Amino acid sequence: MRLNPGITLEHADRVLRQAETTWGNARGAQDFYRAYTDAVHDTYPSLKQTFAAPHPAEGLHSTAYWNLLAIGGAHADIGGWVDAGVATNLQRARRAENQALTTEIDNQVKALERARTEFEKLKALAGRPGLPVVYDTNMLNHWRQPGDVLWREVFKSQGENVPLTRLVIPLRVIDELDRQKYGQGDLARKAATAIRYLERVLMGGQPGHPVQLRQGATLEVWVDTDDRGGDADLSILRCAADLNGLHPDTGVRVLTDDTGMRLRAQLMDLKVVRLPEEYRKKGTALDDVPPPV
Repeated sequence: MRLNPGITLEHADRVLRQAETTWGNARGAQDFYRAYTDAVHDTYPSLKQTFAAPHPAEGLHSTAYWNLLAIGGAHADIGGWVDAGVATNLQRARRAENQALTTEIDNQVKALERARTEFEKLKALAGRPGLPVVYDTNMLNHWRQPGDVLWREVFKSQGENVPLTRLVIPLRVIDELDRQKYGQGDLARKAATAIRYLERVLMGGQPGHPVQLRQGATLEVWVDTDDRGGDADLSILRCAADLNGLHPDTGVRVLTDDTGMRLRAQLMDLKVVRLPEEYRKKGTALDDVPPPV
């Protein structure tokens, strides 16, 4: 689950609770058609504005919705029919319609329950301590291992007091390393080394949960992503943007040594951090572009 840009967790929680209440009340309504259509009308806009795709609003304007919208509400007055057979058929049609409506209401309630579970996971993710620092792939290939870096000293040299650094490896970075390790030459060797390092430090931990690297630094893999498209840099930056929205007070830092990545991060209003040259692996070509002021 992801929030739209500018949406706080508190606002998202209120929107989700209002939707839960609205659809819960629809379950006990007497006029199911009115309750169903009102619930869709009342909750769809706020859910869509709050949650990024995939969002809880996606299932509201379903095929079932448009079918029920077309057939519902056009009820004939059963009492006006003298023919008993016609009246019986109309009653059966009404019961079938109500059954379809209650089934769809139940489906939306269950969808919101799933959304609540995902949202609670998002809140727990946001509540983890430390300044989030999102790793770019090249930092694992061409720089010393994350556990070898004195992170508090790194930030201190850049004018920041960061008691705890929360290092985040997007799942897309793992994908990139896996792809690179099957190549040729020095890059393949470095990618394989990085994969082995991550496997070693994450061994025994729960997927997606942080592990202690050293005093003042944790490491975790960001596994909650639906963006697995062709642009690896953009996927990594979207991960950083999601975390940035969850931490309005501190923001997030993107750790990269790639010029294009830095420029794209800055265009997305994401702060970039670089490691001192002493942490660069020997034999790696230096980036002659000066760091941003």
